[in-house]
Amino acid sequence: MLPAAPPPQRQQSTLITAGRCCRQVLEYFIKEIDDPMAERKADALLVAASVLTAMNYQAAISPPGGAYQDTRSVNGTIEYQAGQAIAAYVSPHEYKRFSVANTISFTFSMTTMFLFLSGLSLKRRIFSLLLTASMFATITATTYSYKYAMEATTPDHDELEAGWKFINRLVRGALITWFVLAGTTIVFFVYKLLKPLVTAAYRPDTVKS
Repeated sequence: MLPAAPPPQRQQSTLITAGRCCRQVLEYFIKEIDDPMAERKADALLVAASVLTAMNYQAAISPPGGAYQDTRSVNGTIEYQAGQAIAAYVSPHEYKRFSVANTISFTFSMTTMFLFLSGLSLKRRIFSLLLTASMFATITATTYSYKYAMEATTPDHDELEAGWKFINRLVRGALITWFVLAGTTIVFFVYKLLKPLVTAAYRPDTVKS
């Protein structure tokens, strides 16, 4: 036997409640917060995003390990052409991962700059949240881009294996440290950002802007 459908009034009440919750969340994120350091933060983040964008672009046109200066062909078959990345032939797997990480970093750094050009106020919660997420993705991808660039340009010789393993562990440790510090910071930031909303949900009489 099929369960009875909920009464239309209950369905309408549920939809109204969901609509109110969505509207409250939207209004909460659109509102501005009292942050006297907002303008200074905006200037610093804009400079950082601009520098990272320039770095990513430069890494794309001047790849790690350099580029071939001339075209080489053997028996009519072109092995490589002038201007192509040397690492793409010497370490194709590592260079491919470097290209992906560098592209992600470039994309998110451009996204950060676009957020500033959009004219939104840094004091608005939604803008601050998007900006934090974009910069986190940018810096994380830049870190991986550095790691893969080192892998693509490091000779794979037995006498260098021990030294490279140490460098690899050092870079991996730096990445782990970054994720721990950045993750903790983001969790604290999101908690601080959403705390007034959670407080208002449980205590409607003490809504905070």
